[in-house]
Amino acid sequence: MKVLITGITGMIGAALSKHLKEQGHDVSGISRDTSEARMSWYKHYLGDILDKEFLKKTMLNFKPDVVYHLAAQAFNGSSWEKEDTTYLVNIQGSKSVFETCRDWTEARVIPACSSAEYGMIKLQPIKETQQLNPISPYGVSKACMEMMGKQFALNYNMDFVFPRLFIHVGIGHPPATLIQNLAKQFVLCLKNGDMMISHGNTNTIRDYVDIDDGVIALELLMNSGVSGEVYNVCSGEPHGFREIINHFAEISGVEYKGVIDARLIRRSDEEVLIGNPSKINKLGWETKIPFKETLEKVFNDWKERI
Repeated sequence: MKVLITGITGMIGAALSKHLKEQGHDVSGISRDTSEARMSWYKHYLGDILDKEFLKKTMLNFKPDVVYHLAAQAFNGSSWEKEDTTYLVNIQGSKSVFETCRDWTEARVIPACSSAEYGMIKLQPIKETQQLNPISPYGVSKACMEMMGKQFALNYNMDFVFPRLFIHVGIGHPPATLIQNLAKQFVLCLKNGDMMISHGNTNTIRDYVDIDDGVIALELLMNSGVSGEVYNVCSGEPHGFREIINHFAEISGVEYKGVIDARLIRRSDEEVLIGNPSKINKLGWETKIPFKETLEKVFNDWKERI
Protein backbone atom coordinates (compact mmCIF):
# COMPACT_ATOMS: atom_id res chain seq x y z
CA MET A 1 0.00 0.00 0.00
CA LYS A 2 0.94 3.66 -0.38
CA VAL A 3 1.01 5.06 3.16
CA LEU A 4 1.28 8.73 4.08
CA ILE A 5 2.17 9.63 7.68
CA THR A 6 1.69 13.14 9.03
CA GLY A 7 4.16 13.87 11.82
CA ILE A 8 6.50 11.21 10.47
CA THR A 9 9.54 12.48 12.37
CA GLY A 10 7.90 12.04 15.78
CA MET A 11 8.58 8.97 17.88
CA ILE A 12 5.54 7.01 16.71
CA GLY A 13 5.79 8.25 13.13
CA ALA A 14 9.45 7.34 12.80
CA ALA A 15 8.95 3.86 14.26
CA LEU A 16 5.80 3.23 12.21
CA SER A 17 7.43 4.33 8.96
CA LYS A 18 10.35 1.94 9.43
CA HIS A 19 8.06 -0.93 10.36
CA LEU A 20 5.77 -0.40 7.37
CA LYS A 21 8.74 -0.13 5.00
CA GLU A 22 10.03 -3.47 6.32
CA GLN A 23 6.61 -4.94 5.51
CA GLY A 24 6.94 -3.78 1.90
CA HIS A 25 4.72 -0.69 1.92
CA ASP A 26 5.51 2.52 0.01
CA VAL A 27 5.84 5.08 2.81
CA SER A 28 5.95 8.87 2.64
CA GLY A 29 5.68 11.54 5.29
CA ILE A 30 4.81 15.09 6.21
CA SER A 31 6.61 17.17 8.81
CA ARG A 32 7.21 20.83 9.62
CA ASP A 33 10.26 22.94 8.79
CA THR A 34 11.65 22.34 12.28
CA SER A 35 11.86 18.62 11.54
CA GLU A 36 13.76 18.86 8.26
CA ALA A 37 17.05 17.77 9.82
CA ARG A 38 15.50 14.40 10.68
CA MET A 39 14.48 13.53 7.11
CA SER A 40 15.74 10.09 6.16
CA TRP A 41 15.04 7.41 3.57
CA TYR A 42 11.37 8.14 2.84
CA LYS A 43 9.86 10.63 0.40
CA HIS A 44 9.39 13.71 2.49
CA TYR A 45 6.88 16.54 2.12
CA LEU A 46 7.99 19.59 4.07
CA GLY A 47 5.11 21.73 5.23
CA ASP A 48 2.39 22.56 7.74
CA ILE A 49 -0.86 20.65 8.17
CA LEU A 50 -2.62 24.00 8.61
CA ASP A 51 -1.76 24.79 4.96
CA LYS A 52 -4.51 23.15 2.91
CA GLU A 53 -2.92 24.03 -0.43
CA PHE A 54 0.24 22.21 0.66
CA LEU A 55 -1.84 19.22 1.78
CA LYS A 56 -3.72 19.16 -1.52
CA LYS A 57 -0.50 19.11 -3.53
CA THR A 58 0.88 16.36 -1.30
CA MET A 59 -2.19 14.15 -1.66
CA LEU A 60 -2.34 14.61 -5.42
CA ASN A 61 1.36 13.90 -5.81
CA PHE A 62 1.58 10.81 -3.59
CA LYS A 63 -1.98 9.43 -3.95
CA PRO A 64 -2.04 7.50 -0.64
CA ASP A 65 -4.16 4.45 0.10
CA VAL A 66 -3.83 5.08 3.83
CA VAL A 67 -3.20 8.27 5.83
CA TYR A 68 -1.96 7.96 9.40
CA HIS A 69 -2.59 11.34 11.02
CA LEU A 70 -0.01 11.59 13.82
CA ALA A 71 0.99 15.28 13.58
CA ALA A 72 0.04 17.04 16.82
CA GLN A 73 1.06 18.95 19.88
CA ALA A 74 1.59 15.57 21.47
CA PHE A 75 2.35 16.20 25.15
CA ASN A 76 -0.39 16.20 27.76
CA GLY A 77 1.63 18.11 30.35
CA SER A 78 2.77 20.76 27.86
CA SER A 79 -0.79 21.48 26.77
CA TRP A 80 -1.36 23.64 29.86
CA GLU A 81 1.38 26.06 28.79
CA LYS A 82 0.67 25.65 25.05
CA GLU A 83 -3.11 25.65 25.13
CA ASP A 84 -3.63 27.80 22.02
CA THR A 85 -1.10 25.79 20.03
CA THR A 86 -2.64 22.52 21.22
CA TYR A 87 -6.12 23.50 20.02
CA LEU A 88 -4.87 25.04 16.78
CA VAL A 89 -2.73 22.09 15.70
CA ASN A 90 -4.78 19.22 17.11
CA ILE A 91 -8.21 20.51 16.09
CA GLN A 92 -7.83 22.93 13.20
CA GLY A 93 -4.83 21.06 11.78
CA SER A 94 -6.75 17.78 11.93
CA LYS A 95 -9.72 19.41 10.21
CA SER A 96 -7.42 20.46 7.36
CA VAL A 97 -6.10 16.90 7.01
CA PHE A 98 -9.58 15.36 7.09
CA GLU A 99 -10.96 17.83 4.56
CA THR A 100 -8.05 17.26 2.20
CA CYS A 101 -8.46 13.48 2.47
CA ARG A 102 -12.18 13.89 1.77
CA ASP A 103 -11.66 16.10 -1.28
CA TRP A 104 -8.60 14.54 -2.90
CA THR A 105 -8.25 10.90 -1.82
CA GLU A 106 -10.22 7.75 -1.05
CA ALA A 107 -7.72 6.79 1.62
CA ARG A 108 -8.40 5.02 4.90
CA VAL A 109 -7.68 7.63 7.61
CA ILE A 110 -6.20 6.55 10.94
CA PRO A 111 -5.86 9.49 13.38
CA ALA A 112 -3.89 9.07 16.59
CA CYS A 113 -6.51 9.38 19.32
CA SER A 114 -5.52 9.26 22.99
CA SER A 115 -6.25 7.70 26.36
CA ALA A 116 -6.26 11.30 27.66
CA GLU A 117 -9.76 11.55 26.19
CA TYR A 118 -11.05 9.33 29.02
CA GLY A 119 -10.02 11.63 31.87
CA MET A 120 -11.16 10.80 35.39
CA ILE A 121 -12.77 7.35 35.20
CA LYS A 122 -13.54 5.27 38.31
CA LEU A 123 -14.16 1.94 36.56
CA GLN A 124 -10.86 0.45 35.40
CA PRO A 125 -9.71 -1.01 33.04
CA ILE A 126 -11.47 1.27 30.59
CA LYS A 127 -13.43 -0.04 27.61
CA GLU A 128 -13.95 1.86 24.35
CA THR A 129 -17.65 2.31 25.23
CA GLN A 130 -16.76 4.49 28.23
CA GLN A 131 -18.07 8.06 28.00
CA LEU A 132 -15.22 10.52 27.42
CA ASN A 133 -14.39 12.97 30.20
CA PRO A 134 -11.09 14.74 29.35
CA ILE A 135 -9.59 17.02 31.98
CA SER A 136 -6.61 18.58 30.16
CA PRO A 137 -6.38 20.80 27.06
CA TYR A 138 -4.61 17.93 25.29
CA GLY A 139 -7.35 15.45 26.17
CA VAL A 140 -10.04 17.91 25.07
CA SER A 141 -8.26 18.51 21.75
CA LYS A 142 -7.96 14.78 21.05
CA ALA A 143 -11.60 14.11 21.97
CA CYS A 144 -12.64 16.92 19.64
CA MET A 145 -10.46 15.52 16.85
CA GLU A 146 -11.97 12.06 17.25
CA MET A 147 -15.56 13.38 17.27
CA MET A 148 -14.76 15.43 14.18
CA GLY A 149 -13.37 12.33 12.44
CA LYS A 150 -16.56 10.44 13.28
CA GLN A 151 -18.78 13.11 11.77
CA PHE A 152 -16.59 13.17 8.61
CA ALA A 153 -16.99 9.39 8.38
CA LEU A 154 -20.77 9.65 8.87
CA ASN A 155 -21.52 12.62 6.65
CA TYR A 156 -18.99 12.09 3.86
CA ASN A 157 -18.85 8.29 3.79
CA MET A 158 -15.13 8.29 4.65
CA ASP A 159 -13.17 5.28 5.91
CA PHE A 160 -11.84 6.04 9.40
CA VAL A 161 -10.41 3.76 12.10
CA PHE A 162 -9.79 5.31 15.54
CA PRO A 163 -6.93 3.94 17.70
CA ARG A 164 -6.98 5.36 21.22
CA LEU A 165 -3.30 5.18 22.08
CA PHE A 166 -2.32 4.73 25.70
CA ILE A 167 1.18 5.95 26.57
CA HIS A 168 3.66 4.67 23.98
CA VAL A 169 7.29 4.48 25.02
CA GLY A 170 10.33 4.33 22.75
CA ILE A 171 13.70 5.81 21.95
CA GLY A 172 14.45 9.25 20.54
CA HIS A 173 11.72 11.00 22.53
CA PRO A 174 12.28 14.36 24.29
CA PRO A 175 12.22 14.43 28.13
CA ALA A 176 8.65 15.76 28.21
CA THR A 177 7.11 12.62 29.70
CA LEU A 178 7.69 10.83 33.01
CA ILE A 179 9.69 7.87 31.71
CA GLN A 180 11.90 9.92 29.38
CA ASN A 181 12.55 12.53 32.04
CA LEU A 182 13.49 9.97 34.68
CA ALA A 183 15.72 8.02 32.28
CA LYS A 184 17.60 11.18 31.35
CA GLN A 185 18.06 12.17 35.00
CA PHE A 186 19.41 8.75 36.00
CA VAL A 187 21.94 8.89 33.15
CA LEU A 188 22.97 12.37 34.30
CA CYS A 189 23.41 10.98 37.83
CA LEU A 190 25.95 8.51 36.47
CA LYS A 191 27.71 11.27 34.56
CA ASN A 192 27.93 14.06 37.15
CA GLY A 193 27.54 12.22 40.46
CA ASP A 194 24.50 14.22 41.62
CA MET A 195 22.01 11.68 43.00
CA MET A 196 19.03 14.05 43.10
CA ILE A 197 16.03 12.98 40.96
CA SER A 198 13.28 15.58 40.58
CA HIS A 199 9.75 14.52 39.79
CA GLY A 200 6.10 15.50 40.00
CA ASN A 201 3.08 13.51 41.19
CA THR A 202 4.08 10.13 42.65
CA ASN A 203 0.58 8.66 42.83
CA THR A 204 -0.30 8.17 39.16
CA ILE A 205 -0.78 4.73 37.62
CA ARG A 206 -0.63 4.32 33.85
CA ASP A 207 -0.82 1.80 31.02
CA TYR A 208 2.34 1.77 28.85
CA VAL A 209 2.96 0.23 25.42
CA ASP A 210 6.39 -0.33 23.91
CA ILE A 211 6.53 1.48 20.57
CA ASP A 212 7.62 -1.72 18.80
CA ASP A 213 4.39 -3.38 19.97
CA GLY A 214 2.38 -0.26 19.17
CA VAL A 215 3.36 0.01 15.51
CA ILE A 216 2.29 -3.60 14.95
CA ALA A 217 -1.12 -2.65 16.35
CA LEU A 218 -1.33 0.34 14.03
CA GLU A 219 -0.48 -1.80 11.02
CA LEU A 220 -3.09 -4.34 12.08
CA LEU A 221 -5.75 -1.63 12.25
CA MET A 222 -4.77 -0.47 8.77
CA ASN A 223 -5.40 -3.98 7.44
CA SER A 224 -8.13 -5.36 9.70
CA GLY A 225 -9.73 -2.55 11.69
CA VAL A 226 -13.46 -2.15 11.14
CA SER A 227 -14.35 1.16 9.55
CA GLY A 228 -15.78 3.62 12.07
CA GLU A 229 -14.66 1.62 15.11
CA VAL A 230 -12.54 2.71 18.10
CA TYR A 231 -9.78 0.47 19.48
CA ASN A 232 -7.80 0.87 22.70
CA VAL A 233 -4.10 0.27 21.98
CA CYS A 234 -2.98 -0.65 25.47
CA SER A 235 -1.43 -3.40 27.57
CA GLY A 236 -4.09 -3.63 30.27
CA GLU A 237 -1.28 -3.64 32.86
CA PRO A 238 -0.90 -0.98 35.60
CA HIS A 239 2.51 0.59 36.30
CA GLY A 240 2.99 3.20 39.01
CA PHE A 241 5.61 5.87 39.62
CA ARG A 242 7.41 3.91 42.36
CA GLU A 243 7.79 0.86 40.14
CA ILE A 244 9.24 2.96 37.32
CA ILE A 245 11.73 4.93 39.40
CA ASN A 246 12.86 1.77 41.23
CA HIS A 247 13.40 -0.01 37.90
CA PHE A 248 15.60 2.86 36.73
CA ALA A 249 17.52 2.75 40.02
CA GLU A 250 18.12 -0.97 39.49
CA ILE A 251 19.08 -0.56 35.83
CA SER A 252 21.48 2.31 36.52
CA GLY A 253 22.82 1.22 39.93
CA VAL A 254 22.12 4.73 41.24
CA GLU A 255 21.11 5.25 44.87
CA TYR A 256 18.94 8.28 44.25
CA LYS A 257 17.18 10.83 46.42
CA GLY A 258 13.79 11.90 45.05
CA VAL A 259 12.72 15.55 45.25
CA ILE A 260 9.33 16.91 44.23
CA ASP A 261 9.54 19.71 41.65
CA ALA A 262 6.45 21.91 41.75
CA ARG A 263 6.95 22.76 38.08
CA LEU A 264 6.19 19.12 37.21
CA ILE A 265 2.86 19.09 39.05
CA ARG A 266 -0.06 19.44 36.62
CA ARG A 267 -3.20 21.47 37.35
CA SER A 268 -5.15 18.22 37.17
CA ASP A 269 -3.98 14.69 36.57
CA GLU A 270 -5.78 11.39 36.12
CA GLU A 271 -4.93 9.16 39.08
CA VAL A 272 -5.33 5.94 37.10
CA LEU A 273 -5.60 5.26 33.35
CA ILE A 274 -5.60 1.56 32.47
CA GLY A 275 -7.11 0.33 29.22
CA ASN A 276 -9.01 -2.82 28.34
CA PRO A 277 -7.34 -4.28 25.21
CA SER A 278 -9.86 -7.09 24.59
CA LYS A 279 -11.30 -5.52 21.43
CA ILE A 280 -7.98 -5.26 19.60
CA ASN A 281 -6.89 -8.61 21.12
CA LYS A 282 -9.73 -10.20 19.13
CA LEU A 283 -8.02 -8.98 15.95
CA GLY A 284 -4.90 -10.91 16.95
CA TRP A 285 -2.74 -8.30 18.71
CA GLU A 286 -1.31 -8.22 22.21
CA THR A 287 1.72 -6.65 23.84
CA LYS A 288 4.80 -8.87 23.91
CA ILE A 289 7.68 -6.70 25.18
CA PRO A 290 8.17 -6.72 28.98
CA PHE A 291 7.88 -3.32 30.63
CA LYS A 292 11.33 -3.44 32.21
CA GLU A 293 12.87 -4.22 28.81
CA THR A 294 11.21 -1.08 27.46
CA LEU A 295 12.70 0.98 30.30
CA GLU A 296 16.14 -0.51 29.63
CA LYS A 297 15.93 0.51 25.96
CA VAL A 298 15.01 4.07 26.90
CA PHE A 299 17.77 4.27 29.53
CA ASN A 300 20.41 3.00 27.08
CA ASP A 301 19.16 5.43 24.45
CA TRP A 302 19.72 8.34 26.83
CA LYS A 303 23.22 7.03 27.61
CA GLU A 304 24.03 7.34 23.91
CA ARG A 305 22.40 10.75 23.56
CA ILE A 306 24.06 12.46 26.55
